[in-house]
Amino acid sequence: MRSPGGVVCGPLVVVLCLGCGSAGGPAGSGSTPKEGSADASFALLDFQPSNVSWIDIADQAVDAQAEDVSSSCVVDTNETQPADNCFSSPILPVFQPDRSVVNLIVVTSLVVEPGSTVRVTGPAALVVVSLTGVTIAGSIDAHSDDLDPGPGGSPATQAAVAGGGLGGGAAGASAESDAGGTGGGSGGSFCGVGGAGGGQTLAGTGYGTPDDRPLYGGSAGGGGTGGGGAGGGTIQISANGTMTVAATGAVTAGGQGGPAGGPAADQSAGGGGSGGAILLEGQTVVVDGTLAANGGGGGGDYASAPGGDGSASSTPAPGGAGGSDEAAGGSGSAGPAINGGPGATAANINAGGGGGAAGRIRINTSTGTSVGAGTLSPSASTVCMTFGTLRSIGSGP
Repeated sequence: MRSPGGVVCGPLVVVLCLGCGSAGGPAGSGSTPKEGSADASFALLDFQPSNVSWIDIADQAVDAQAEDVSSSCVVDTNETQPADNCFSSPILPVFQPDRSVVNLIVVTSLVVEPGSTVRVTGPAALVVVSLTGVTIAGSIDAHSDDLDPGPGGSPATQAAVAGGGLGGGAAGASAESDAGGTGGGSGGSFCGVGGAGGGQTLAGTGYGTPDDRPLYGGSAGGGGTGGGGAGGGTIQISANGTMTVAATGAVTAGGQGGPAGGPAADQSAGGGGSGGAILLEGQTVVVDGTLAANGGGGGGDYASAPGGDGSASSTPAPGGAGGSDEAAGGSGSAGPAINGGPGATAANINAGGGGGAAGRIRINTSTGTSVGAGTLSPSASTVCMTFGTLRSIGSGP
């Protein structure tokens, strides 16, 4: 743990107590996450950010830097010792109130320039707290693909087992769809419900809360013969000022598409992963770009591409195409459709995988609304995209 004293910098006041609130071990030890406490004397911001404590924010504020991302880079989270961090400000594991671990970066300001991408991967959700404003004119990418799950998303499923996460899709079975078998893997659920695999009636169950407290990652699709798609990642960005997602900017947390089936008669396709979660907080939030937490498409025929990953738009990710070995996969969620599409069945071939469901988007501001003409997917007309007001200092994370 650092040995900071009182710091005064213009209107910013940091009051730290050596040795206070660290029962869980030092944040920088690389062994255990920092144990925070909800002490309102840590008056760094004008509101209480969700999910992370004042003491954790204050401890990292000592080394916070102004971050201007002008080229693409990677942040790789970890529950004990984060590895890659393209920011100059440190990244450390901390506890949420439910004792789950997230990674926290505190910056003095954040700008992601047009054409630049901050790719975020790893097993822990990422929280970025800015002591001033945030402008995202490039991309913050927390989606899951065939190489890397997004931060905190459930990893890709192994063959013929249920998907990981609280809403993991039901496993596919080694049975042809026309023979009464359970068929393809079902899509992962989160805010919405994953599509049932072809020949299935089972799907995952929804979970989480509209305010994204605590943060959860997306759930994986049920495994077919090639497994199931990973759940989308989760990211929170809290700004003590204006948060702007410019027309060229995007924050994405889509699920991975489901793998295709196999050429044999008992090799059905896998389900797509659900979308993850995006939580934005600021005195004012302007969204002229894209926020998307969409599900991946279900897997289809062995000779076709797998289901598409959750899109960075309001267009559903396509399911894998049907063919001579497997029926088509269901589409992923997007826009007003929060549930994944069901996998198809066809005579004498294996079943397609179900599409992944919508994750969650939450925006908290001083007024309880945002401004801008950007794309929100899931859309604001659904229960999966909600608005709230900033929480007062001293209310706890």
